[in-house]
Amino acid sequence: MRLIALGVLCALFGQAPFAAAAPTAAAPLTDPDALHVSAIELRGVTFSRRPALRARLDLRAGDQLDEAAVQEGRVTLLATGLFDAVTVRLAKGERRGQVRVIYACVERVTTSIEGMHLGHARPTNLWGGLELADLDPFGLGVRLDGGFVASGTQGGVQLGGGPRGLFGGRVGLHVRAHALFGDEPFVGPRGQGLADGARDHIDGDYRRLGLQAVLTAPVGAVSRLRFGLRGERVDATLPTDAWQIDPDGAQQPFEFNLNAGWLGAAELGIEYDSRNDPAFPSRGIRASVHGRAGWLGGPFSAVLAGFENFIRLPFGHVLQINLRAGAVFGDAPFFERWFIGDLHPYIPERSLGLNFARRRGPNLLDGSIDEQRYETVAGRLGFEYRVPLKRRTAADPYAVELFIGAAAISLGTPGERGAVDALDPGLPLDVAVDAGLRIESKIGVMGLSLGNLFLVVDP
Repeated sequence: MRLIALGVLCALFGQAPFAAAAPTAAAPLTDPDALHVSAIELRGVTFSRRPALRARLDLRAGDQLDEAAVQEGRVTLLATGLFDAVTVRLAKGERRGQVRVIYACVERVTTSIEGMHLGHARPTNLWGGLELADLDPFGLGVRLDGGFVASGTQGGVQLGGGPRGLFGGRVGLHVRAHALFGDEPFVGPRGQGLADGARDHIDGDYRRLGLQAVLTAPVGAVSRLRFGLRGERVDATLPTDAWQIDPDGAQQPFEFNLNAGWLGAAELGIEYDSRNDPAFPSRGIRASVHGRAGWLGGPFSAVLAGFENFIRLPFGHVLQINLRAGAVFGDAPFFERWFIGDLHPYIPERSLGLNFARRRGPNLLDGSIDEQRYETVAGRLGFEYRVPLKRRTAADPYAVELFIGAAAISLGTPGERGAVDALDPGLPLDVAVDAGLRIESKIGVMGLSLGNLFLVVDP
């Protein structure tokens, strides 16, 4: 009877008699059948880059294998810009349930030659140097560059670097240090000398130790804003009995335009670049305007503008029109002024800021350009006709083009020649013609031209 009553009560309350509570199994923390990563291998990657690149991946040894994370790692490696191709595969690990993730990478050539310096001219005789840069030598997202140049009496070295992109890759920062030990061969407009007589040139010993920081940021799709700060310590040992002969024939103390002390300068500029190729463009415009202000024993400032227009012609030929103009104001040191080698292809240009030749302008128009060396106003208007001889392809990165060009050049300092002839002050104007080949490779662009001959032949 008691069993019957208990059954009736259970039925009334919806419970089965003598029913036991079903046990609840705890969910496993890990899937015992899941695969785990035993190692991550980066093949085809320079040893110095491996630690930093491995740290960028979201996948670690010991993690449970996640196919999405494996594929994201491939995308991450490609996004560094260091590789032409990245493939990924899985391989058996050392133990059961383990796999190795292998990324097979094909590295790009990220080291480039930014400049080669080689020349022979009086009074230095022979000088040489090299400038190199690497997009990211350690896989840290930091670009490095450096260079040196040296001769028997002068030398310079510079080293720079900075993150490839800040704030999502839109802002660039570059910091560079330099040390220059110069022995400038100064010459006067129509002659120079010391107390004991005339000289072919006057040696000016100086040293420059400095640091520069530059920020760049995009403005629109094809323009960039540039802002820089620079500080230097300048020391000089100059002869006190030096003299020069001015254009009017008068002799006066030599104007070295160099003060010892601390130099500080700031620059601001904007650059526009719509070219379709940075090495061998066939269309587009590149233009820039830069301003600079500084102090070294007195205030100085400068403004520089540049313009290049590339026009596609029939048969794949290209016409380039170029213009450069600028002016320097105030008490600027000589190395902040326009130099004849900056404009004329027959005069060796400055190497890392050092000048090794005392050569004057060729003066093909028989004007007064041969009296100009470091001046405050300059202009250059020219053109180039370019003929591609070999085009770059995906399989072959080499390209060659033939070029021929001409330019009108002017360089001078206003008021310098006013006393010579007020009616004909003698416009410092000259022309230059150049022709040769440009060769593009994986490590940069090299030029062989008529102007290069004057780097090794000193007429």
